[in-house]
Formats: sequence, C-alpha cells, structure tokens
Amino acid sequence: MDERDLNELNYKMDAIIDYLKNNNGHDYKLYNHDPDSDEPDSDIVEYAEDVKGIINNYFNSKEITELPF
Repeated sequence: MDERDLNELNYKMDAIIDYLKNNNGHDYKLYNHDPDSDEPDSDIVEYAEDVKGIINNYFNSKEITELPF
C-alpha cells in the first residue's frame, strides 16, 4: 500500500466514523468477550476507530488529514 492508498483509506475511515457518531453509533453496544462481565464494553464507533488505528500502526505512519486528490 502506498501513501496515496493510505490517505484514501484514512479519509474513508473518518467518513465512516463520522457517520456512526452522527447516527447513534455510541448506542450500538458490542462485547469484547470479557469473561467476567455480561455487559457490553464497547460500541461500534470504538471498533471503527480501532480499525483505523490498527491500519495506521501496521503501516507505521502518522495520521494524514489532507488528501493529495
């Protein structure tokens, strides 16, 4: 993946995260398989933010806010 692809991926993940935040994504609860609890401990917005972070960490790059296109 080159820098342009990573920029585009970041842009699209930000759009997904914004959509989820604006459409009650924090209310969509998820479980992280905590064996000591029957309660959800995450939400879909956190999952999307985690995916973005994992991708950026994997490619060892800084978050880029401006796209070249």
